[in-house]
Amino acid sequence: MYFKYLRYLAFALGGLCTVVAAGALFLYATFDGARLAAELSHFAKQRHQRSLRLEGPLELSMFPRLMLHVPRGSLSGRAGEGELLAFERAALGVRLMPLLTHRVVVDRVELDGLRVALLRDRDGKLNVADLLDPPAADNGKGVEPLAFAAASLAVRNGALTWNDEATGRALALSEFELTSGRLAALAEGYAELSGRLTQASPGTDARFTLEASYRLGPEGKPAQLDGVRVVLRGQLAGQPDAELGASIPRLTFTAEGLLADSAEVTFKQAGQQLRARLAGLKAGAGVWAAQRLSTELDWRTPFGRLAGSVAGGASWREEGRQLDLSGHSGELALTPEAASPVRKIAVRGDGRIDFARGSGVGKIELTHELGHLQGSWSVPRLAPLALGVDVDVESFDLDRQMANGKAQKNRKGEAAAADDAAPVDLSGLRGLDIDGVIRFGSLKAGGLKLDKLRVPLAVHDGRLVSTGQTATLYGGAFEGSLSLAADGNKVVWRAYLQNADAAALGRDLFGTAPFAGTTNIFVDLSSAGATRGQLRADMAGLARVRLRGGTLQGFDLLAALKEWRPAIQARQAAARRPGGGETSALGELTASFTIERGVARSTDLKAQGGPFAIAGGGSVDLAGRRLDLLSRVSLLVPPAGTDAALLAGLRGVALPVRVRGPFGQAEWRLEPGAQLATSPAPARPVLPVQPRPAPKPAAKPVAKPATKPAAAPEPSAEGGE
Repeated sequence: MYFKYLRYLAFALGGLCTVVAAGALFLYATFDGARLAAELSHFAKQRHQRSLRLEGPLELSMFPRLMLHVPRGSLSGRAGEGELLAFERAALGVRLMPLLTHRVVVDRVELDGLRVALLRDRDGKLNVADLLDPPAADNGKGVEPLAFAAASLAVRNGALTWNDEATGRALALSEFELTSGRLAALAEGYAELSGRLTQASPGTDARFTLEASYRLGPEGKPAQLDGVRVVLRGQLAGQPDAELGASIPRLTFTAEGLLADSAEVTFKQAGQQLRARLAGLKAGAGVWAAQRLSTELDWRTPFGRLAGSVAGGASWREEGRQLDLSGHSGELALTPEAASPVRKIAVRGDGRIDFARGSGVGKIELTHELGHLQGSWSVPRLAPLALGVDVDVESFDLDRQMANGKAQKNRKGEAAAADDAAPVDLSGLRGLDIDGVIRFGSLKAGGLKLDKLRVPLAVHDGRLVSTGQTATLYGGAFEGSLSLAADGNKVVWRAYLQNADAAALGRDLFGTAPFAGTTNIFVDLSSAGATRGQLRADMAGLARVRLRGGTLQGFDLLAALKEWRPAIQARQAAARRPGGGETSALGELTASFTIERGVARSTDLKAQGGPFAIAGGGSVDLAGRRLDLLSRVSLLVPPAGTDAALLAGLRGVALPVRVRGPFGQAEWRLEPGAQLATSPAPARPVLPVQPRPAPKPAAKPVAKPATKPAAAPEPSAEGGE
């Protein structure tokens, strides 16, 4: 009996197979590819007002599976304007039974050479908006010739362009490959996209991959994505050899929007890393917010390696394309390149970045053991990144920062010698675009103490330029400018100091005060080198000094003349070491220097107005920290008291005196017969102002030729009485 039923079933299945085979053969024999192509073109024209062009009829193949082959084709923009998409070849896996009713139900799509051009106009409308809208009910008036059901998708050698007329941004995806699983209601699968991303501004050329597992809802719309990973490698926003990655463990689609418990974004370049972690991410109606955004930083700066984390709230508004960062705080650690202790910096701040306008503003506060900074920041341009700062620093000890956080101790009252081999690397200026102003309540740098220092700065094209610097320095007024260039490690400094306390200036600069009085100093220097020693050795420029009410500290000229009387009478050389508490009144001292290869030379050193008349010159080796000065010293006013008779015979006698030796340890020598340099010190050439031509007289007598105006003078160090 059972065999009878099995026999009936076999007959039924055989009959069904015969019917299906007959239907397939009938379909193959009666399939009209040209008619179907015409129907598809008519449907695109009627439903979407677009032109579908196919270069030939559709073809049907039966083996190894039922496939509909579509020749090269293209779909125009709305109303036939331009080209929205095109493809070299397409293959559609179709179902048999609907084809018998001249309908195409697709369950697999394969595209080769797909090209898509997406555009958002100035009003924010997409050129594919009508294709994304759900079809209107036709009330049974017509049947769509093409439908998708449980379709999977595969794209090879594709290209996509995006042009946003509202923001002026454009990018392109090329060489992209796309594969996916089933795309049907309640389907689950895995999708992967890879290709090349290019963009003109900011310069981007990177390979990318995107992969995720997905689950679709009842209507075939995304319901959940798991294991979302995005990676881009290459040139990103003008940064070469960079890597940008993002991962979301689970992204859920709800009626209110998107939900994610966590997300992570990482940027890497040349061993440096910036990582952002988001917790409690919600998105919907063009707005997304994160309960907490934690940013972890590990980056190399010109001052050392900066690492740490900052956390706070974050939100995004799609309407204005604005990113708000609120209540961010944390701690960063700065590790200098040399073997130095770690510097901990407390950070607080907030801000807003407007991606529509490509700009941003915010507040920042940094607290460091060596200073406190507070002010505002701005981003005038996002791509390429430009930064603006306007901050106030209460006080900062740069010397302590450079000396590993410990106060620099002087030995035997002298300034500690600088490390000639210490590197000077200005390459960190490359790639920076910064404008701003930094104001210091007080700054200690190079041993100097500056108060109320204002430093405007501009960093562009690998150069830092700071002009219009002002400060109070030891009771005097300071004005200066500074230029640093990464190419060649070049430094240019120009400064003018008026009415400063020379004793206080000398103590902090040299560890001892060689002079006392009120001083004016003008310097115009340039140098280049990879180390501090090379910078000093390559120094060139000029300098001028004026000292009023001056006193020489550490040497008594009157005592030296008394000791040298026998040598003077015998026309012999004599020497004398400086004394700790000795002084000599100088009156007014002036000198100008020409500096070449780290050596300053002068031939116009002069002192007058005191008991001595001094005239001479010499050289100061700034790199070797040595001096060699030769001058003629004449006693004009003998001292009162018992020494008057001893020195009366030297009144008006010009004595050659040489000062030679290391800074702070120079020896004073009487050198009879030594000759002073008589040639004037070479000066930096100044182009004379060309005289204007005399006007042609209208009648006799002929006018005298116009006089030639004097050349424009250099700033003088003798101003500021």
